[in-house]
Formats: sequence, structure tokens, C-alpha cells
Amino acid sequence: MSYKILAPFICMFFLACCMSQTLAISSAEVDPTVFIRLRFKVHILNGFADNVKPLLVHCRSLDDDLGNHTLWKGNEFRFKFLLHLIKTTHFICNFEWASKKLDDITVFKDEDHAESGECVDTGNCFWKAAADGLYFSNNNQNWVKKFDWK
Repeated sequence: MSYKILAPFICMFFLACCMSQTLAISSAEVDPTVFIRLRFKVHILNGFADNVKPLLVHCRSLDDDLGNHTLWKGNEFRFKFLLHLIKTTHFICNFEWASKKLDDITVFKDEDHAESGECVDTGNCFWKAAADGLYFSNNNQNWVKKFDWK
């Protein structure tokens, strides 16, 4: 069988997937029929009650270093990306607040957050640092504690 015959069908399938992602992201409500999400956004929030010490964040992947960020009370650092179709998409962050640290925290890994569905519905992964640890949410409302400060 010749692959030249399949090329147009593969292109149409890929375009249809991309279009469904664009429509789902741009609409106010998320369509539950979206079966593939390629675009994601990670939000890092400073959820501390005061501004005595800022939250220091440094995020990276195998391909990109997103740099150091200083977040004061109520501030947010966010980044968006497309899933890598060949390699694993994996972002890691280090968090520091006063004398407390959390190193090499996976804030997004496609098999944990995309394939498991944790962030697929909204396309967003939220991480909020608070005095007692680091919390996760996919909707910025329902928070689950994931890590205690060390």
C-alpha cells in the first residue's frame, strides 16, 4: 500500500484535531466531546496571606528554561505550550519561600496531567503555594494539597 494515498487523510485528521482544540479553548464552556487536547497552560499562584516574603519559582523542561520568577501575594506566573507529539512533555519547578523549599516538582507531565485527564477538561493546571504547602487544581477553585514544605 502506498503512503502517498494516506497522506491527505492523515493531514485532514490532524487539522480536524487542531480545529477542535481551537474551538474548545476559545469557547466559554468546554465541550465534553473534545478527545484530544494539544494546548495547555500552567499557572503558578502565590497564595500566601501576606507580603513578608515572596515566592521564588524557577521552571524548566528538557527543552526550555523558563527562568526565575518572584511572585508577591496574589501574583501569578503562567506559561502555555503544545504537547510534544514524539517526546514526553514534562515541566519541573523549584519553589522557595522564606527558608522552605520544594525542588523538582513536576507541574506538568503529559502522562500524569493530560492522559489521566487531570487538566484536559479545562486545559489548565493550577498550582498554588500556601503557608502549609503546595496545592493543585484544574479549575482554580477545587484545591488538593499535593506537597508539604521541606
